[in-house]
Amino acid sequence: MTSKAKAEEYFNRISDGHRHAIKRPWDSNTDRCLRAMIEKANKNGDCIINVGDGIYRPIPGDPVDEKEYREYLAKDRSRAKEILLKVSCMEQTFEGWKHEALYANHQR
Repeated sequence: MTSKAKAEEYFNRISDGHRHAIKRPWDSNTDRCLRAMIEKANKNGDCIINVGDGIYRPIPGDPVDEKEYREYLAKDRSRAKEILLKVSCMEQTFEGWKHEALYANHQR
């Protein structure tokens, strides 16, 4: 069975609530495929999180699910901020290099 097929089996087992969370696959290729499927689903109207005891769809009104959902979003927001900071620093550095190269070319 392919990694994609295994990942689809895992994906189809994702249920509602932390009490029914599934563990991530031990196989890294299957895990990568599953995470890609979850990412795509979350961009298309689903809400699947991977926290606490595993992967599940949080249930509104369940205190544990809501807490873990907020923690998941906070971690993703933090990652997004770090990526934006990195990109901003890289852009500044690259523009500085470009400016230095232009300056050096004019000095010849």
